Amino acid sequence: MTASPSIQVKRIIACEVFRPALEDLNIEAKYVHVKVTYLPSTLHSNSSELKRRLLDELAAAKSKNEKVVFLYGACFPHIDDFCQEEGAVRAPGDFCYEILLNNDRFKRIMDETAGTYFAEKDLILNFDDFCRIPLELDDDDMRKHFFGPYKKFLYIRQPSDPDLTLKAGEIAKFLDLLLEVYDADYSYLQKILDKLI
Repeated sequence: MTASPSIQVKRIIACEVFRPALEDLNIEAKYVHVKVTYLPSTLHSNSSELKRRLLDELAAAKSKNEKVVFLYGACFPHIDDFCQEEGAVRAPGDFCYEILLNNDRFKRIMDETAGTYFAEKDLILNFDDFCRIPLELDDDDMRKHFFGPYKKFLYIRQPSDPDLTLKAGEIAKFLDLLLEVYDADYSYLQKILDKLI
């Protein structure tokens, strides 16, 4: 089914972290005028490269007269200024975890326990490459420096995730943090998308 010629196509440019959620919500089937492009979650470790890739995808969308929605948190400095300058809109929220957990639930967790380290599938599966090696976490002092302020390791489990509880527990133990597992709540994301598209 294709979008009506009178309806402008909207291009969601999203972090790969959101792929399970958008597929679960069946976004491209529900909204026939919406197309989704995913960028690797590894781009978070290089904000200038992330910005460059977003600009490339934005230019491609504009060349097709598509309106752009960024599904990202505040993943590099002044991202909202960037969106305004480029004529794109961004889903509200500073963190992908906030969007995946539901804004109210996220705030409640933050209020209850200062020092919560949030993680999802990509981070757990790539913990060595994302954190352990670049931050030199096998050194006790470095581990205390980066993770000393945290009290718990909260794994946000999405329905399509493989069983990562054991792996998440190993990481939490390595970091000397309490493990908690919360299931993602896509209702907040659905409300955001209903407004934006």
